Amino acid sequence: MLKLLCCSGQLITLGQFIFVAMEGMLYHVQWPSPAGTWWPTFLPSLKPRAVPIQRWIILVVVFYLVSALNNIALGFEISMPLHIIFRSGGLIVNMIMGWLLLNKRYSKGQITAVVLVTIGVVWATLASTSAEKKKESSSSGNEFALGIFILSVAMILSAGLGLLQEVTYRKYGKCWREGLFYTHCLSLPIFLFFYKDLLAQLDIYNKSALVSPLQAIEHLPIAASLLSAFPFNIISAFKIPKLWYYLIMDVLTQYVCISGVNRMTAVSSSLTLNLVLNLRKFTSLVISIVYFNNPFAVGAIYGSVLVFIGTILYTQSPTIQPKSTAEKKH
Repeated sequence: MLKLLCCSGQLITLGQFIFVAMEGMLYHVQWPSPAGTWWPTFLPSLKPRAVPIQRWIILVVVFYLVSALNNIALGFEISMPLHIIFRSGGLIVNMIMGWLLLNKRYSKGQITAVVLVTIGVVWATLASTSAEKKKESSSSGNEFALGIFILSVAMILSAGLGLLQEVTYRKYGKCWREGLFYTHCLSLPIFLFFYKDLLAQLDIYNKSALVSPLQAIEHLPIAASLLSAFPFNIISAFKIPKLWYYLIMDVLTQYVCISGVNRMTAVSSSLTLNLVLNLRKFTSLVISIVYFNNPFAVGAIYGSVLVFIGTILYTQSPTIQPKSTAEKKH
């Protein structure tokens, strides 16, 4: 089942983007349209933007390139732990690019914290996978090297994307809802290039077994107990293909996640956001170890300690503002 869900990434991503775009229309569509414009007043129109549409298009292109490269890398026998490690390394890359491109300055505490968190996540990831039996890879050295190169490019672009978002919100205001809506809405036409894959994935989803909501989440004790508390028989009678339930749950949870990320992007620095995202990856790793009873190796414990210390150190470290142009001249 996990392999099937990984192979349907395009459909899952499309579902997430459609849901976020439709939700965003509640805030960005006005009806009737204002009078005095070329647009007919009896038709709905979009509210005025705080950010030029060209800036959102640039963000969409970079965002899509990062997502596409990360997905492509998985096709070169790049393991998921290695994938997580590379994305965790983006924290240090973000700091370096912020220093080079935006003249950002970081305190010793911030630098130490970033290094500790990165090492902690990498250490915990390596330790959690070393306890499992390694699968033999049929990929050649050249393919693996190409996969690493693709991940490296994606990591650099991702760091640049975070800095571009930070500059955008600093210049045009904390319009995170606008950013959430336009980055997802403008990305939808890109999925037309993958319509064949989407149609194949839709066919697989539609052919999955018909189940009720309770059957779909029977392996999730908390969710199952909550739904079973409802005395409505219609819950058990309503059956749709099982994979569609998984897609719906993924879309809803992803919306909560991505809306929180966009809200935080508007009020914090790109480095702080990257640190929080690394903590999210680390938390997912710990939950997977605990929930699936995977061995919690000694290295994972040490990695957890480093992440905890690094996080506390970062929150207590002062933020150094970049030098202004006037200060540089003097």
